[in-house]
Amino acid sequence: MFFGRIMGWLLAGLGVVALGGDGLRWLETGMAAFGELGAFWAQLDSGSLAALQMLCERYLWPPLWDPGLVSLLALPAAPLLILLGLGLVLLFRRPPGKPRARFGALA
Repeated sequence: MFFGRIMGWLLAGLGVVALGGDGLRWLETGMAAFGELGAFWAQLDSGSLAALQMLCERYLWPPLWDPGLVSLLALPAAPLLILLGLGLVLLFRRPPGKPRARFGALA
């Protein structure tokens, strides 16, 4: 539960970073458009993207990479990451009746 919420907040935060980059690009060029998930991932860590491609093409099923993941990487990064992150936060939220754990002198 806790890990799912943390992953959700991290993905939502990455979505906000991607949205900020799209906003800066809009201010520079005057054209409002969302960047692709693949381009955003390549800016963050191109080695892991290349490793995923090699893993899919060599050891798994090659059509999993193209057209499978290639079409996913062509989606807009900011809305996809924000929605996926908030969906994980809502999916793994704390049950309403469960009290929050306290530590140390607050217990």
